[in-house]
Amino acid sequence: MSSQLTDDGPTSTGVAGSVVRHAVVRFAVWSIIAMIVISIATVFISQRLAREEALEDAQARAGGIARGVADLVTGPLKAGDEQAVARVSSIMEPRLRSGALTHVKLWAPDGTIIWADEPSLIGRQFPLEADVTSLFGTSDVTAELSNLDKPENAEERLEGELLEVYVGAYDSTGRPMVFEAYLPTEGMEEKEKELIAELLPLSLGGLLIFQITVLPLAVSLARRVDRAQQERAKVLRHGLLASDLERRRIAQDLHDGVIQDLAGLGFAMPIVAEQLPSGPEAADAREAVAHVSTVLSRDVTALRSLLTDIYPPNLEGEGLVAAVEELAMRAEDAQVSVSVEVSPDFHAPLDATRLAYRVVREGLRNVLRHARATAAQVHLLRNGDDIVVRVVDDGRGVDENTVTAPGHLGLRLLADTVQDLGGRLDLSPGARGGAILEAVFPADLIKT
Repeated sequence: MSSQLTDDGPTSTGVAGSVVRHAVVRFAVWSIIAMIVISIATVFISQRLAREEALEDAQARAGGIARGVADLVTGPLKAGDEQAVARVSSIMEPRLRSGALTHVKLWAPDGTIIWADEPSLIGRQFPLEADVTSLFGTSDVTAELSNLDKPENAEERLEGELLEVYVGAYDSTGRPMVFEAYLPTEGMEEKEKELIAELLPLSLGGLLIFQITVLPLAVSLARRVDRAQQERAKVLRHGLLASDLERRRIAQDLHDGVIQDLAGLGFAMPIVAEQLPSGPEAADAREAVAHVSTVLSRDVTALRSLLTDIYPPNLEGEGLVAAVEELAMRAEDAQVSVSVEVSPDFHAPLDATRLAYRVVREGLRNVLRHARATAAQVHLLRNGDDIVVRVVDDGRGVDENTVTAPGHLGLRLLADTVQDLGGRLDLSPGARGGAILEAVFPADLIKT
C-alpha cells in the first residue's frame, strides 16, 4: 500500500506556449472524436428512419394489394382448382415481374398455404408464429425486416434480407385469411443514402461552426493560463532565490558568530582547568569545567551539522554526490549502513540538485529517527526529463497512518515543496519490508 504524500502534480512546469499547444491538440482530438461519433450517429439515425419509412410504405402497399386479392380467394382456389389458381397468378404476375413484390403467400388459419408464387408450396402446411396467427379475423398489418429463416422460406433464402408484411383479411366467403408479401429493400437503401446525404453535412457543418466559434475562446483561455503559469514560475523562482539568500545569511551568521564564539570557549576551557587548584577543594570546579567542555564540543559539532543542513556545500557537478556521501557517513555514525548509487547520466541544474539533496537529507533523517533500520540505499537517477530520488531502508516499514503521525512534519513540508515545483513525493512499503521514499520532479524546475 502506498501513502501518497501529495496529489499527483504535473511532471513539468509551465513553458511558454505549452498550454496553448496542449489545448489546441486536445481540442483537435476531441473535435475528431466528436465528428466520428456524430457521423456514426447520423448513419444509425438514417438507417432507422429509412427502415421505419420503408416498413410504413410496405404496410400501405401490401394492405391495398391484400384487399384486392382477398376477393379472389374462393372455395375452388382452396381446393386447388387450376383455373382459380391461374386467375390469382395472372393478377399477381405483373407485380412480381415488375419487382414491386418479390414473393406472395396466402395463408389459411391452419397454416396451409392457399396460394404462393412458388407453386411447390401450394397446399403445404407450416407452423405459424403467434404474431401471424393473431392477425386471423382482423384487418391488422405487421411488417419487419426478414432474413428468410423460416421453414416456408427454404426456396428464398439466397435472396438476402427482404421486407416482410403480413395483412389480416377475409376471403370471398367471409372466412379469415392472412396475406403475406415480401418486398425488396432497394427503396429503403436508397432512402437511407438520401437521409445520410442530407443529415450528415448538416450535423457536421453545425459542429464545424461550433468548433470555429469555440476555438478562439479556448486558445485565449489557454494563453491566459499559460501567462499565469509563467508568472507563478517567476514568483516561485524569486521565492527560492530569496530563501537561498536567507539561508546563506543565517549560515554566515552562525559560522562567523555563535560557532566561532563557542569554539573559542571550548579552546579556553582547558586553560581554565589548568588554573584550578589540584586539591580536593577544587574537584567540583574541575568536574564542572570538564562537563562544560564536553557540552561545548558537542554543541559546536551539532551547530556545524546544522550549518551544513541550512546551507549545504556546493552541489554543482560532483558536489551533490560528495554532499550525499557526507549525509551517508553521518548515518553510519548512528549505526545505519548507507550505500549511495548515482546513475552515470545523472546531471541537473543547481535548483534540481538542491531539491534532490533535501529529499535525501529528509529521507535519511526519517530513517534514523523512525525506521529502526540497519541499512539504507540512496539512488539518484535521471529518467528522461525527470529526476528520481529514492531512499530505501530495511526498517519497520510504513502504513497509512505513518505520514500523519507526529514527527513527520518535515516530510509533509518537503512533499508540499516538491508538488509546488511540479513533482510528487511518495512513501510506500518495500517489497521485502522497510520503506521506500521516492521523489520525482522535473530536472528543469522552473522555466521562465
